[in-house]
Amino acid sequence: MLNVRIATVEDADAIVAIKQEIVITNDFLLRLPEEVQETAEEYRKKIQMRQENGGLTLIVEFNNQVVGFLSFHRPSYMRLHHTGSFGICVKQEFSNKGVGTTLLSYLIEWSKEQRGLEKINLDVFSNNKRAIHLYKKLGFKEEGKQINQIKLKDGSYADIIFMELSI
Repeated sequence: MLNVRIATVEDADAIVAIKQEIVITNDFLLRLPEEVQETAEEYRKKIQMRQENGGLTLIVEFNNQVVGFLSFHRPSYMRLHHTGSFGICVKQEFSNKGVGTTLLSYLIEWSKEQRGLEKINLDVFSNNKRAIHLYKKLGFKEEGKQINQIKLKDGSYADIIFMELSI
């Protein structure tokens, strides 16, 4: 059974390990493996800072093992503070097993209780069909795209699709 909860600074080691694994096995992230150098100590600070500024970090566990996480950030600029955006990472062996749905459903319900939060934003590679399907299933709508914004390993391109969910 999957258990979702708000991350604490003690979860930073598990989160960083998942990020390192995902960046090596997944071609849907902006950064390449050699560009991900974040330490657990740096991530501990991010968890604290994010929560102090109206965002949060969620983790999902299976049998007390962290198998995925979601980071949600709200901009500090007042003209943007009614919005927030997130990133999500799920261990490959738990992909397509409801982890992403569980994390996003929690975020959506949590967002409805946050003062002044009106909109959740995300961007996704156009070739990440599974993620796009998940976002649409949960009510996100496409707002726009940047054409050929991402150059893939094989030399082909993907668009970045911008999506939103009004709260």
